[in-house]
Amino acid sequence: MSGAVPAVAAVDWGTTRLRIWLLAGDATVLAERRSDEGMASAATEGFGAILERHLAAMAAPADLPAIVCGMAGARQGWIEAPYVACPAHMDDILSGAVAVPGAARPVRIVPGVAQHGDGPPDVMRGEETQLAGIAPRIAHGVHSVCIPGTHSKWIHAASGAVERFATFLTGELYALLSTASILRHSVGDGAASASNPA
Repeated sequence: MSGAVPAVAAVDWGTTRLRIWLLAGDATVLAERRSDEGMASAATEGFGAILERHLAAMAAPADLPAIVCGMAGARQGWIEAPYVACPAHMDDILSGAVAVPGAARPVRIVPGVAQHGDGPPDVMRGEETQLAGIAPRIAHGVHSVCIPGTHSKWIHAASGAVERFATFLTGELYALLSTASILRHSVGDGAASASNPA
């Protein structure tokens, strides 16, 4: 870690992966760790124990607050952070963050977003926090945002609020087709290039 003092630990805790960044007050990344200790691993060892082990390895101050997004806020996670309903403005999402009682440091878990009403119901956990990274760019007007991943999200945002979204199994289907189907022989390593764009 550089000489800068961290202001917060940002944590993305997914089903299969854990990512932690120590951020300075200006959002500069000071340190980063990644592991395969997703929600399933955490259910065995304990979310708090895993987080503290990684933060200690990053030399994070003992009182450094942590903001957690992703599956740690699911019903089966560390503590449930109930979904915020669409339309969901970033302020609504952030104000719905839930404090983790008994944690070794101040820890808050960001809720996901749920879509009900017209169209098929859908949920997201973690992607709403990724969307926060571009919040100033989508504060005005209407925008379509794609967040690729195992379960990719297409988000319709208007005036800074998540109006609606749809989930596509693009990444999961690609993984299955490229490893467990007859098509795996024609996929190659999956890397895109100028002559073979994704």
